[in-house]
Amino acid sequence: MTMKQRWGCIRFAFRLCRNHSRKIFVYTVLRALFAAALGLIPTVFSALLIQELTGAQEKATLLLYAVLLAGLTALVGFLSRLCEKAFHDQVRLLRDEEARLFEEYMAGADYELLEDKDFCTAVNAYSVIYNNNGGIFNNLWLFFYDFLYGCLSLAFSLGILARPVYLCLFALDGKRFITSPASTVLLLAAVLLFGGVMLWLGGRSAKVNNGMMQAYNNIYGIFAYWFYFSGNYQNGKEIRLYAAQPLIGDMQRQWTEDWLAMSRRLTARTNRYSSALLFMQGLLMGVLYLYVALKAGAGVFDVSSFALFLGGASMLASGVGGIGSVTMLLGTSAVQIGTFKQIVETPQRIAKGTLPVEKRDDNRYDIAFRNVSFRYPGSDTEVLHNISVRLRIGSHVAVVGENGSGKTTFIKLLCRLYDVSEGSITLNDIDIKKYDPQEYRSLFSVVFQDYQLFAVPLAQNVASSLAIEDAKLWDCLEKAGIAERVRRLPQKEQSALYQDLDENGVEISGGEAQKLALARALYKDAPFVILDEPTAALDPIAEFEVYRRFSALVGDKTAVYISHRLSSCRFCDTILVFDKGRIVQAGSHEELLAAEGKYRDLWQAQAGYYGG
Repeated sequence: MTMKQRWGCIRFAFRLCRNHSRKIFVYTVLRALFAAALGLIPTVFSALLIQELTGAQEKATLLLYAVLLAGLTALVGFLSRLCEKAFHDQVRLLRDEEARLFEEYMAGADYELLEDKDFCTAVNAYSVIYNNNGGIFNNLWLFFYDFLYGCLSLAFSLGILARPVYLCLFALDGKRFITSPASTVLLLAAVLLFGGVMLWLGGRSAKVNNGMMQAYNNIYGIFAYWFYFSGNYQNGKEIRLYAAQPLIGDMQRQWTEDWLAMSRRLTARTNRYSSALLFMQGLLMGVLYLYVALKAGAGVFDVSSFALFLGGASMLASGVGGIGSVTMLLGTSAVQIGTFKQIVETPQRIAKGTLPVEKRDDNRYDIAFRNVSFRYPGSDTEVLHNISVRLRIGSHVAVVGENGSGKTTFIKLLCRLYDVSEGSITLNDIDIKKYDPQEYRSLFSVVFQDYQLFAVPLAQNVASSLAIEDAKLWDCLEKAGIAERVRRLPQKEQSALYQDLDENGVEISGGEAQKLALARALYKDAPFVILDEPTAALDPIAEFEVYRRFSALVGDKTAVYISHRLSSCRFCDTILVFDKGRIVQAGSHEELLAAEGKYRDLWQAQAGYYGG
């Protein structure tokens, strides 16, 4: 990442913060200002007290200085604590907002991106950053605070050191080296040298830290998989029946040891640079103290100026160290922000049309594939080739074929999870790319083989919303054949599913989950209904009964059923037979059995399961 790109990442993050929390800028500046002032106040008033004690010794003046020292220290300390708390509150708020922005983007990202390897790698890297570093804003504002504190401390120290430096520069006799101009020039050169070395060390530390994060990203997925594997109840049966405990334990130990070894190596390198940075800061302070002590011993300035110089030198060293944090800001923080920026600025790949879908009570929506071919992004292999088919309004269509023949890809294109590579798909003779994607997808109720239910109340699962129509909900539960089971639950339709988010959540069987998925499809009440092998775990007869009943429920809606068992498709008007990405046959069950071809071959291969 170039320096220009790093600055671009920092500006990107600041723009996000400005949109969601302008107060963070104010609290960061005030916190840095008060923190720097806590170093300034005792330095200034200590010098004034020493000056008064070695001079007129006016009791009223001494008392005033003492009261001001105590009062201002207490007041600024109190304000500093308030700003520190407000600062961390704002950082937490930004972290929550960051999580919301990320989830919002991921929920709306094109499905194609979720199957893109590079995009998924960036998402995994960001999950490590968020879970282990508090997100991109946490380090950004900590490093930025350190930088501001360093700048203010440096500015205050230069103000404090103005008089002592003036005396060092102009109270010269040239008789000794310490009172010659050369000593001052040498000191300034030393300060610049130390500052440069400290910046270099900070940059090296940031580079090693970034390397640690990259290495952690590479191993985290494997480490997390084995760490959480045995705690997932869905894996419990296989672990116990196949006595897999030793395997899991060995893998967990192996990856834990690998991770710890890598972590120790990288942490040791980081600590070396951090220790060197602290050593250089202490060495700089030692050089400054030695210089001022020698100057005071030579009679260049009085005791109060000596005290002022000591305090100023300490603030100067702290300021240089704080400014050095800019290397972490432009290193570690910029790289982390770059990962988040890469994700949210990844362009969407689905064409975003603007046409609304016509709302029709008669469900007369006609979809046609016109010479459609498709290749997955990054692949030269065609998964579908020259597909042309029209889904007649109100028809019930079965899609069959061997594994890998293109059935599920056909459904993904139909639902516009991907755009076609060649040809077109039309809705009422208009290319679906011209429609708003969400408007178009609202036409489909789909139950995939790998359907997902959420760890929220059952009613919200079915409605996919917080707003629920009770009568419609129970009607769909009845039609899906699970209403009686729901009535027996502790909180009926308000019972939470699973225990991920609610310790009183209900664990349901696979068959019950399937019926809830079917109820959700019915509740959406879309013009097109698609079942993509959601009953694959059932026996052929049970699957046929589910499809037959569901076909009756959808009535005159257009329905598409995918099944690898042909007995489940006999009730359909049309059966499309896929083979190697092509539609090789189309017709009714009887027509296809009467003709030689792929369908009859598949039927005969499976006939033993159907009893004729």
